[in-house]
Amino acid sequence: MEVDGFMKQQSNGQRPAQNPVPPRARRDLDPVALATLAGVVVVLMISFSNMRDIDRLDRSLGERLGKLEGQVARAPAPAAAPARGPDPDRVYAIKLATDAPARGPASAPVTIAEFSDFQ
Repeated sequence: MEVDGFMKQQSNGQRPAQNPVPPRARRDLDPVALATLAGVVVVLMISFSNMRDIDRLDRSLGERLGKLEGQVARAPAPAAAPARGPDPDRVYAIKLATDAPARGPASAPVTIAEFSDFQ
């Protein structure tokens, strides 16, 4: 018996036996929780696999880049590119037809000839 929150002792000085709490029955696994756990495990496995692949690719690309840098360092310097276009210091003689369209006096010190292609 309980009186004011205290258990009353029996006359022999022992407390009365309490009913032990029965063990909980085994709960069935929740299918949603099980599916979620399986999904998390799969995602972790895929992530780990991708991480290993990326590490392998990184090492492979690093080795290739090192080889290419070595080849570039050993390559001879490129030759100077040839000058393109006409030589600005050379005087080119151009035969002009007497009936060719022209502007200005024929005795001008500079003659500019224009060549074009209308296609």
